[in-house]
Amino acid sequence: MEEPPALHPVKLYVYDLSKGMARRLSPLMLGKHRTGHTSIIVHKDEFYFGAEGISSCAPGGTILGPPDSVIDLGNTEVTEEIFLEYLSSLGESMFRSLQR
Repeated sequence: MEEPPALHPVKLYVYDLSKGMARRLSPLMLGKHRTGHTSIIVHKDEFYFGAEGISSCAPGGTILGPPDSVIDLGNTEVTEEIFLEYLSSLGESMFRSLQR
C-alpha cells in the first residue's frame, strides 16, 4: 500500500507598509482594496519578492517585522525540492532582480 503524500502548511503574510493609509485610500484612488506587501510561508521559510529578486528568510525575519495578518492557505503536496526549483525558474524569468 502506497503512503499518502506529505502535506506542508502554506500561509500568506500580509504587511501594511502604509500603516493603514492603503486600506483607507486605495478604494478611492484605485477602485480596489490594496494593503501592501505579501509573502508566502512554506517549507519553514518566508519567500518574498524585492529588489534582489525572490528572497527567503525565517518566517517573520524580514526588515518589515511581524506581519499585520496571517492567512492560512491550506496545505501543499509539493516537495521542498520541487518548490525551490520552481522559484528558481521564476527568478530567472519574470521575477528577476531589479538591480540588473
